[in-house]
Amino acid sequence: MAVVLRKGLISSAALLIIALGASAQRRASADVEIKTLADGKVTTVTKRVFCQGNGRLVTVFSSPSSYTTITNLKGEFKLYVPASNEVFSRVDKEFASDNELLYLFLAGRQDNLGLLGMGYTLQGSSFDADGYLKRTYTTKKKDSAPTVELVLKDYLPIYVAYLDHSGNVLSKVYLSQYTKGSRLVFPTRVTEVSYNKEKHDSTVVRTIYSSITTDGTDPNFDFQVPEGAKPAGNPLDALKKK
Repeated sequence: MAVVLRKGLISSAALLIIALGASAQRRASADVEIKTLADGKVTTVTKRVFCQGNGRLVTVFSSPSSYTTITNLKGEFKLYVPASNEVFSRVDKEFASDNELLYLFLAGRQDNLGLLGMGYTLQGSSFDADGYLKRTYTTKKKDSAPTVELVLKDYLPIYVAYLDHSGNVLSKVYLSQYTKGSRLVFPTRVTEVSYNKEKHDSTVVRTIYSSITTDGTDPNFDFQVPEGAKPAGNPLDALKKK
């Protein structure tokens, strides 16, 4: 009991330090490369993300298509295609900025990876002999995995498992290669494995973050869609015109 209590005190102190450090960072940006392996094919997406502490998120995509998106914590989303000067607008929480990992760390929410904001409730937590902390979250939302297991090492998330009602793993996420000596502690490599029982196959998504900066002055942090941009009914149609 004494060991658990001591770890609990350390946990609170460590998370407070991390949260205070993150809250002091009002801006962060990073290059992102996403490689997806599915059905024997590899696709690559490259972009740069610009996060602000107030939830504003600007993402500049460079490949396979060039366009820029803007969103916030409410999911007020805009997609701008410079080649055709068209903009697609939508309000949907699926596009909210708290779905971006860099924002979650910037906001000091890495201890639960935003699960509480997605309708999950903490059901329990425990330490193992090696000092790993496992937290179990559940939700009754129909479109979400009913159970999520989050594992932390030194109070930083390193593994997430999404489980179905029978306890079978739907997907796993590994967070690794944390930045060291940076003002923002952050995992630069994220690997997600999703399982498809019907096809007896899996999809692997590897995300690499690089060139991370904090409190930058890049004008893209404050990017706005030009006033003369034409409304687009479908963002895919707008991208095809480029």
